[in-house]
Amino acid sequence: MAAREFSLAFETTPPAAVRPALPFTIPVVIAVRPIGTPTNVQHLVVNASLRDEAGTGPALGLNGSLTASVISRAGTPTSGYAKFPSLAISRPGKYRLRVMLSAASVNGVVTKEFVDSGVIHVHAAAPAAQRPTPTQVVTLQRLTVENLGISTADITKWKSA
Repeated sequence: MAAREFSLAFETTPPAAVRPALPFTIPVVIAVRPIGTPTNVQHLVVNASLRDEAGTGPALGLNGSLTASVISRAGTPTSGYAKFPSLAISRPGKYRLRVMLSAASVNGVVTKEFVDSGVIHVHAAAPAAQRPTPTQVVTLQRLTVENLGISTADITKWKSA
């Protein structure tokens, strides 16, 4: 097995509870960091998919933009953030969001890493919108400089959702 070249982490996590078919209020942001010095990487993308509650099998019903390029304000191809604005899950149930990092090089595209979220409970009694916690507000404020399209106006809007 090849050595790990990257780490993935949820900078902003999916909500713990959402209504069916309503987009997540706060975008899911994934941090991508190199481990060591990855070679021959031209472009990184992160793909989102839906898994069952245990994370062992695929699930249907994830909607929105399911692929995001890794963006870095420094312009480096091997680290940065991927943003998933307006993800939604159409079916009631309990799920996990899986994000997978793929690296493009002159040799093709290879999946490098994946990470699963905590459980997301999709049900009609969930809040229509999710407000960021104080910790999430700090994270979102830090991300405003990362060229992800997150602004202080967005954060203010999410806080009053």
